[in-house]
Amino acid sequence: MKTTSKKYLTLFFLILWVSIACAQEMFYHQREIQASALIKGNLQQLRQQSLAKQWQFQLGYTAAMDVPLTQLAGLKAPANLEQQMSQQNQFAQQLITIDDQEKAKFIQAYPGKLPELSLKPNPAASAFDWRKLGKVTPVRNQMNCGSCWAFATLGAYEGNYMIRNIGSIDASEQCILNCSGAGSCGGGWWAFNFLMSNGTASEADYPYSANDKPCLASYSAPYKAVAWGYVKASNSIPSVAELKQALCTYGPLAVAVYASPAFQAYTGGIFNEFAGGTINHGVTLIGWDDSKKAWLIKNSWGTAWGETCGYGSERGYMWISYNCNSIGYAAAWVKARSLFYRLPIHFDKLIPKYIIPIQPVKPLPLKPVQINPRTPIPKYPIQPGN
Repeated sequence: MKTTSKKYLTLFFLILWVSIACAQEMFYHQREIQASALIKGNLQQLRQQSLAKQWQFQLGYTAAMDVPLTQLAGLKAPANLEQQMSQQNQFAQQLITIDDQEKAKFIQAYPGKLPELSLKPNPAASAFDWRKLGKVTPVRNQMNCGSCWAFATLGAYEGNYMIRNIGSIDASEQCILNCSGAGSCGGGWWAFNFLMSNGTASEADYPYSANDKPCLASYSAPYKAVAWGYVKASNSIPSVAELKQALCTYGPLAVAVYASPAFQAYTGGIFNEFAGGTINHGVTLIGWDDSKKAWLIKNSWGTAWGETCGYGSERGYMWISYNCNSIGYAAAWVKARSLFYRLPIHFDKLIPKYIIPIQPVKPLPLKPVQINPRTPIPKYPIQPGN
């Protein structure tokens, strides 16, 4: 009886997978029918290359092809990156030591209460996907702004936040874009320092608008980080084993990749272009599959790009071959602040503060105001993680 039930369950999931794959193929087919002559010509050239080079992935009219690649791929590495990597990792270790001490006190007082202790992913597993544990937020859309660096930063942060705390979050990329000083729509680099010193707002409080407006004069910033660092403190790509270990230890990672025109037109399969261009795009690394010899990444080009990669019905993901197009370069991890325990006062004194370029406030004309002495003074709540 159990064997029969298992067969029916397997058949059900097989039918479901085929139906999703067919719907995905039809989605891109319908888009291509309505495409301009320029888009169709670009796709024809890419498919000719695919045949000649025996690529293992499909190409189609993605929404990303409507935006110039130079606008979408805005990751720009600092000139002194290797020096920064070494310094950042040393500082991160100092901060993590303090966090670990407070965590140990909490565990001793409240054993079994920390959600992060229940997750034990295995780097030796043949395949792993953080989505299946509910630690990946939905695919976002950076639109026609080169803010991939901000989306990859938060892709990693949101994942770790959900590992360390309870519930899902939607943090504000626009706040990081306008307030962090780490970049603009013209490009930037990981903004984890801002998450440590200032924190970011929620998407509801500071919604994404894909522009370089000045930072708001006032906003709540509940989402802060304890520490962040690089998987490998050298100007090279971490090994497959190193990236797997970091994924299991910290959760989703912010990683760099070279996004090419073929990458821009990716609709499914295992991306194996192996182009030699300079890294220009930030994505979130969320898993792997050794049978495919590929990483699983979440992009920030919306759901009209990429595929589901075998889980759920949301597009926006990619299988990319190990070491392809410099995937994994400057891979960075981050630890969100835990809501279960407080850090000591001296912890915040260790972190340099950012001077935020705020939106200037126009003075309002003065009017006589009658003050009611019975009106209570509002008490502001302590923000989570402070």
